[in-house]
Amino acid sequence: MAVFSRQGLITELLDRITLIKAGTQPFLRLTDQQLISSPGEGKWSIAEIFGHLNITHDRYVRVILPRITKAPDVKAEHFSSSWLGEWLYRKIMPRADGSVFKLKAPRNSHAVKEGLNGVDELHSFLHQCDAIDDILRHATTKDLNAIKIPFSFSRLLHLRLGDNLRYIVAHNERHLLQAHRVMLGLV
Repeated sequence: MAVFSRQGLITELLDRITLIKAGTQPFLRLTDQQLISSPGEGKWSIAEIFGHLNITHDRYVRVILPRITKAPDVKAEHFSSSWLGEWLYRKIMPRADGSVFKLKAPRNSHAVKEGLNGVDELHSFLHQCDAIDDILRHATTKDLNAIKIPFSFSRLLHLRLGDNLRYIVAHNERHLLQAHRVMLGLV
């Protein structure tokens, strides 16, 4: 288990979301054909990667926003990650060398390739990042330990809000690295 100051954690996550949005900008210069080109059999295109992120963001934003809006403001200054939250974070977070622990995304979080518009997916992703930014700013006065959010892969598992926010940001970083690897193969 890790313990964080609430403000320190929120500030770190806001900074990382800013970097994620900046890291998305180079994809806006690609053609739609480049965005939808698959790097190989069974591999996601850049548009599919951002489509997947949009699907998962949409699920989280719809669940988190009403819960933090209804939650009372508190003086709790610390967040303690649960053992499960810490374990999931370590599995999803890219390693320092850019490698990742291989995971299969559930089918219901795959973007449908047919009719996918890469530019639209990128703009939607940036809009979703703004929504996550707003959630993080709103969470600065909330108890990150007490608010429980269903985990996207299983409705039976509920994670602390702080664990979910850490997971979402790490998930974005993981797939942003994946999209950059695909883009390197295009040039």
